[in-house]
Amino acid sequence: MGHWAEGLVDEAAQRIGGNPDRSRLIDLLAQVGRELEVLSGRSFHPLRRTTSVIEANGLPFADVPDMQVGSMEPVAGVWEVPDPANRQIATVLQVASLDDPVPKVAPIADALWIAGQLVAGASQRGRLSGDYVLRWLGRSVDPEQLEELFRRIMDPAVRFYVPILGVSASGWWIQIARRLIWVTSETKDEGRLIELLRNKTGGDGPPLAAAEAILIAAPMTRQPADWALTARIWTEQVQRPIDRPWSMVAKAIHGNGIQTITLDPISTPHEIACQVVLKGYWHGYIRGDESALANAVAMAYPRQVDRIQRETRAPNRASAAATLLEQLIRPGFDPAQGAEATRRYVRRKASIAVMQYRKGEAPDRYPWTQVGISERRYYKLLPQFAQKVNGRYDYDLDDVVAGMKAHLDRVDDARTVRAAALDVLRSRGFGEEAARKWLQRHRPEEAVNAWPRGRRP
Repeated sequence: MGHWAEGLVDEAAQRIGGNPDRSRLIDLLAQVGRELEVLSGRSFHPLRRTTSVIEANGLPFADVPDMQVGSMEPVAGVWEVPDPANRQIATVLQVASLDDPVPKVAPIADALWIAGQLVAGASQRGRLSGDYVLRWLGRSVDPEQLEELFRRIMDPAVRFYVPILGVSASGWWIQIARRLIWVTSETKDEGRLIELLRNKTGGDGPPLAAAEAILIAAPMTRQPADWALTARIWTEQVQRPIDRPWSMVAKAIHGNGIQTITLDPISTPHEIACQVVLKGYWHGYIRGDESALANAVAMAYPRQVDRIQRETRAPNRASAAATLLEQLIRPGFDPAQGAEATRRYVRRKASIAVMQYRKGEAPDRYPWTQVGISERRYYKLLPQFAQKVNGRYDYDLDDVVAGMKAHLDRVDDARTVRAAALDVLRSRGFGEEAARKWLQRHRPEEAVNAWPRGRRP
């Protein structure tokens, strides 16, 4: 069948209309499909059966391409772990037993906060870099066995993981790992980012690469685990195949993709941990009423929370953090833009929260409230009553407000007259569609003399 996007050609052509170039349409759909795969971390291939050899190197979990729950052949000591947001799919395999189950664990939001702190610590120690992967290979693999290792990795069925972190905390197992990949023209694309390592080993080194770091967190209440969260970790900005607005794809990515955590050298541990918690909420792993959400926002963005508390006279920081969280309920930033985009997004939402408070406190200060319309409609109408000078509207506020009020009164009068004309036409036997068509061709005032054909008295 080829790429999954090819199956949408007929539907796309029908929606576009006319006779579009199908080859061009296939190319465009493939580009869009590639963008969705990069942002979601999933390939969305048609159902197929594959064989994998897992070498987790001491870690109990390994991430795998989307697996249909119940489709794996029984293997001793290996269990599929359903995705919490979509129980039909498993993106994690448990390949080793955990310690004895614990009776009680920390809430999910608290566990994600801990996981974010661990990600920050691994980043600060340089463990998320390609250099660390090479150092691990140098320490863990004898030089004479390196060639044999490369030979195994050349097999696309082998999934060899470099462990970066693995700890238990508050009843949860939390781990980070990177998969080694031998890059060839036949390497399967799973929608994951890879970092070539050969430039670090010499100019003509082997085409060895490391996939993006993957965070896995699972509660240790059962053996085997029945719940595991997966997150991708991006340490730099990513160039998207198509530069389309994030708002167009945000719902699809957060509804069907693997959450992505972005960080850079200036990201604080609290910022990273807060991002993990927020992403967990947006992807459906935690509920919106978790108190840890507002607490995470308050700890990660103290300046923004303090500003909201000061400007809105909130009784305490928790209330101010909840106000900021209300602005963050919808996923609003593109992970491909990097960690700085996250900080800009939060700063902008804090400014919006303050602005909305000011509008509510002094509504008469704003022209749209004087007119009685929304701010959005006001700016849509403004070009009819003012002209731009050097990119800015130059107008007398009183004249514009008076002009808009008169305009809106005329619109309301016309709407009232039209509604009365429709009532007259329907009372004389016009059908709904016929009455509307009649009003498209005649003035509403003429309805008093209008009759359906053949019914004039």
